[in-house]
Amino acid sequence: MQLLKVFSGTAGSAVKKIKEEEMEEFDGVRCRGEAVESFVKSLVAGAGASEESAAAVARALTDASMRAVDTHGVRLTPHYLRGLKAGRIKPNPTVRIERLSPAVVHVDADDGLGHLASYRGIEAGIEVARENGIAAVAIGRSTHHGATGVYTLTAARQGFAALGMTNADAIVAPHDGVKAFFGTNPITFAVPAESGNPLLLDMATSSIPLNRVLLRRDTGTDLPPEVAIDGKGEMTVDPFAAAALVPLGGANYGYKGAGLAVMVDMLCSAFTGMLHGARLPSFAGDDVTWPARLGHFFIIFDTGAFQPRQAFANRVAEFLADLRGQPARPGESVKAPGDPEWAALAERTANGLPIDAATWKTLGEFAQSYGCAVPDVIATTSAH
Repeated sequence: MQLLKVFSGTAGSAVKKIKEEEMEEFDGVRCRGEAVESFVKSLVAGAGASEESAAAVARALTDASMRAVDTHGVRLTPHYLRGLKAGRIKPNPTVRIERLSPAVVHVDADDGLGHLASYRGIEAGIEVARENGIAAVAIGRSTHHGATGVYTLTAARQGFAALGMTNADAIVAPHDGVKAFFGTNPITFAVPAESGNPLLLDMATSSIPLNRVLLRRDTGTDLPPEVAIDGKGEMTVDPFAAAALVPLGGANYGYKGAGLAVMVDMLCSAFTGMLHGARLPSFAGDDVTWPARLGHFFIIFDTGAFQPRQAFANRVAEFLADLRGQPARPGESVKAPGDPEWAALAERTANGLPIDAATWKTLGEFAQSYGCAVPDVIATTSAH
């Protein structure tokens, strides 16, 4: 099974080795976000990417990490560096944008970095939505673009609502299945708020994203229960034994997440001309020479085309206030989608962006290879 190879090895002892050897001196470091963004940009450029492509990757990964979406943040940098060097990702693509109809845009990513194609697609979609009230953006021949919510958030920060999704290679078993068929197939929805941060939903249709499994492997911690199965189709909490993830909803209600994954695969494959998840090359496998050929799909809404802008803003503010004001369990509070991320952004802006020890070590090795300066460390966290 696909993930079994990725997580093969002596599971328990491997976790112990990571904790005792790789993290002997510290759990990680903290650096200023802007310094990390500059660092990532220099690494991606060092791997041969164009200035614009490198800037797009650095912007997207740092944005995600600053909001504590660490699974899709800076720790993914080595994946893109290897993809560039191996030939899966074109370092200097010719991104083509074509308007197929008044409200439909197609973006050919030319096998370049998906971050660049997605930012370009969002900007094109905003212009079309400004004219028509709504725009559908289909992106094909792309590669992994990090956290999909980065791009809907880009639209929301400019006053537009946005729905987005991407397909991915097969690492999620169908409900009651024992073999991976779907990607994690995330869905994201962002709505601008007149005051304060936008409402932002960004979720995988799997129980957890693959990168959370990889992060648990790097940090030597178990998975939550009922989020992954082993090679025999049995539930496992060992990140090294995981053969496939379980759809959102878990063992009993995973048909709901699987249904959402179907929708994402249709919009990102049939509507973009790309393959569905089970036919895509592996994101985390050994061979990174084949083009990824992912599809992304976005819908951009000009809120003023549906309601007067002030009336729309009032409704959003009213909804958020009512939601956050709901009764909560002792010691807890009801949060709107995105609230934990905004709290993390404030904390990390003040105290620095944390990078786990394994990722910091790997990035340092790439920096030495490419002759890049590493950012200043402003704090470390001791493991002992």
